[in-house]
This record gives sequence, C-alpha cells and structure tokens, in this order.
Amino acid sequence: LVLDLGGESVAGTVVDPAQPRGAGVLFVHGLGRDRSTNIERAQALADTHGVTCLAIDLRGHGGSSGRLSEVTPTQNLADVVAGYDALAGQPGVDSARVGLCGASYGAFLCVLVTAERDVARLLLRAPALYRDDVVASALGRRRLADSTTAPTFVSALRAHQAPALLVESERDEGIPHSVGQTYRAARPDMAHIVLPGASHALTDPSWRAAFERIVVEFFADL
Repeated sequence: LVLDLGGESVAGTVVDPAQPRGAGVLFVHGLGRDRSTNIERAQALADTHGVTCLAIDLRGHGGSSGRLSEVTPTQNLADVVAGYDALAGQPGVDSARVGLCGASYGAFLCVLVTAERDVARLLLRAPALYRDDVVASALGRRRLADSTTAPTFVSALRAHQAPALLVESERDEGIPHSVGQTYRAARPDMAHIVLPGASHALTDPSWRAAFERIVVEFFADL
C-alpha cells in the first residue's frame, strides 16, 4: 500500500485476516524505526482475533519519502491521519472500530490523531512527549516536554474518552519516567502496564513477545 500525500508517499502494509470481523488497528513506529516489527504484531492480531491491520512507515523512514532530518511532526501527524483513513476505508472494516497502536514518537503522534479522528482504542508504548512549539519544526529541533510546555497535547490526551493503555519499559533509557506520569495524570482512567527489565527499544526477544501478547489482548474485543 502506498499513500499519496501531495506528491510525497507513505508506504504501508495491510494485514488482512482470513475471517475479518470489522475491527481495524493502525500501527505506528517510533523515531528512526520502520514498520517491520509492527507487521509481526499485526499478523498476530489478525490471526488471533480477525482484526484488519495496517502498519505504516512515517515520512523520513523505511519505504516512505522524505529525509528524516527535514520532516516535521506536523507532516508525520498527517501521515498517521492518512493511514487511519486508509484503514477505515478498507473492505470489511467498520470505521467506528479503528484503534491505534503507537510506540515512542509514534505514540505521541497517535494521541494527536485523537483530536482529529474518533479513535476507538489507543495503545501507547513508551510514549514520547514533545513541546507544542516544535511540532512544525524539523525533527532535529524536537525537545522533550512536560505538562506545562505541551498544553495542547495534554488537552488532546485528556479529551480522549475511549479505552487507552500505557505500556512502559521498566528500564527505559530514552524516555524519562516523568513522561509516563504526565500521561497518567492527563488520563487517570488509562490502564497501565510496566514491562519488567525492558529497555526502550525492546531489544530482547522476550520483551517483544510480551508486548505482542499485550497488543493481542488489548485489541481482542475492539
């Protein structure tokens, strides 16, 4: 699947279940990653629960156009919205039953999408948090934020009412624990899981397997 965004392209992989049951989940990777590991999770979800899935490469990553150093969060947000709309329009997908699964920078973008689309379920793994004033700047200018420097983001997270899950890595070397606290303060009702011993990138196969099980369980009744 290739999505056209004004002459630029976003690459994606649709994972169709043998027996679709109407639900859809869009997977969004983190900064500097691509859709490859998400395809594996999407396949597990499709095989287990009949969920139609789409894993995309954000612009500046993988098979999508653009240079990472020049892409902005605003552009990548448009990528995720386009991916959401493409998934919602897939045959057999109920547009009211589309969820998002994002990691790190991808999780940050997924929260912003909830202000533009009616996201039915939201899974956020090791989410990042950036200042409101850099979303239109190149990714090299991004700065970690807190609730006082990202009020627009926090408002979007607080306004989202559908089921949400925050998955943190116990030994995350990339995202401060305070970021997770900010997320949970904005959404006190959000479910919370900590992966014991895990690093930010889930470099151990056992951590990736544990997260895959969480994904399959969380979206089981979407």
